Formats: sequence, structure tokens, C-alpha cells
Amino acid sequence: MGTPRDDRIHLVTRLLAGFVIVILFLAFVALYIRPTHTDVNFAWTIQPPTSAMLFGAGYTAGGYFFMRLLQQKKWHRVQAGFLPIAAFTVIMLISTLLHWSRFHHASAAFYLWTGIYVVTPFILPWIWWRNQRTESKDLEENDLRFSVPVRRGLTGIGAVGILFFLVMFVWPSFLIPLAPWKLTELTARVFCGWSILAFGCVLSIARDGRWSAARTMLESALVAIALTLVALPSMWADLDLTRPMTYIFIAGLGLSLIGFGLVHVWLDRSSRMKPALTGLADE
Repeated sequence: MGTPRDDRIHLVTRLLAGFVIVILFLAFVALYIRPTHTDVNFAWTIQPPTSAMLFGAGYTAGGYFFMRLLQQKKWHRVQAGFLPIAAFTVIMLISTLLHWSRFHHASAAFYLWTGIYVVTPFILPWIWWRNQRTESKDLEENDLRFSVPVRRGLTGIGAVGILFFLVMFVWPSFLIPLAPWKLTELTARVFCGWSILAFGCVLSIARDGRWSAARTMLESALVAIALTLVALPSMWADLDLTRPMTYIFIAGLGLSLIGFGLVHVWLDRSSRMKPALTGLADE
């Protein structure tokens, strides 16, 4: 007998989320709160501290995502984030193996990091596959389905972004001269992993097509952007003001925060005011 499409979140999925939240909180403290102490508090020494704070903001956004999962009753609201996160864990595992000598092999943080990224590339897809059998494909009462042009546009953005950062991951020497601050090959590859995660989420949103399935991921992105903006004064000394990408990075943060925030308000409001807005979504 097949699993009914009741959209429930399995207990094992919730248990995984609870464990991940604890790990991501530790990453938040080690990277965002104490970015100058990664030589003793993290799996490898991250220089300059700006990279650590950026990664810490990303991990905190992940913590928000899994906290929202614990609050949800419907699987489809969070399922779109799982495969992009799984892809990110694969990138982290490959980066670890490629730069093995950079890690603090005798530290507890190293064993925790390595254990997580050896196991999660297998656990996350399995959790997604197992829970996906309960997913409802229907719209919620207050929901929107994105229009075909919007979904095609998101698909194009996601696919191009993933392809670009896969190329940069393979050849990080192309990315390093463009970055707003100094990157090593390891931090460049980790940055590519975060970018692939972001564009993977865009692709996943396009595949699902419902606002209810995109809301939590958009909120998680807002958390990461806001934390990065808060950290910007601390990052300032590491920024290379001679590089155009520095100004693109700063402007992009501000515009993304405003733009994503407005999109969230707009979609939330329009989902409660049927019919949906023409050109953006279909009822």
C-alpha cells in the first residue's frame, strides 16, 4: 500500500532537523561571533575573518530553515530545500578531501566537521526521498502558483548560476582575483558551495512552483543577507576597495535585502487576496 499524500513531516525528519540546529548553532558561534579564533575553535583556520563571518551567516540561515521545519506541519513547505542542501554537503566533502592538509586533524572540530560531511550527502537525499512520498501537490487555501514565465525565468537563473559556480569550483583561480576580499583555494571552493546552494534553491523553487514551498527558503536568505549587512563594519578592513566586485557585493546585499523583503510582503499579501496578480502567479 502506498503512503497517503497527507503532507506530514516524518519523525525522523524532525529528529534530523533538531540535531542539525545544534550543529549550526555551534558554527554560528565559532564563525560569526568569534571569527578571529578559527585557529582553535574550528576545523580549519579561516583567513581573513570576513570569510568566517560570511560562512557563519550562511550556517545561521540554515539553522533558521531547520527551526522553521520543526514548526511546520506540512512537508511541502520545506521539501524544496533538501536537495540543494544535500548538494552543498557534497561540495563541502569534496573541498575537505582536496584540501586535507589545511585542516586541524587533532581537533574535535575536525572530527565533527568530517563526520558531518561524510554522512550528510547520503542522509539528506534519503530523508527527502522517504518524506517526499507524503507530499501534497495541491495549493494551500492561501497560496499561489507561480506563472510559467516566472518559473522558466527562475529555472534559467538557477541553472546558469549553478553551472558558473561549478566551473569556479573546479578552477578557483578564476574566482580569487575577482573576490571583494582575499580568498584561498579552500575558501573560494567553500564560497562556491554556498553559491551552488543558493542557486539550487532557486531551481528547486521553480520546480515546485508554489509560494508556500518557497517562503521558508526566501526567509532563510533574508536572514543570511541581514547578518552579513550587520557584520559589514567588521568586514570593512578586509575588503579590497580597488576591486569593482567589492561595490557590487555591498550594493547587492542592500538591494537583495530590500528586494527579497518586498517580494515576500507582496506574495504573502497577494496570496490572501485572490485572484493572484497577473503575470506573477496563477491562481
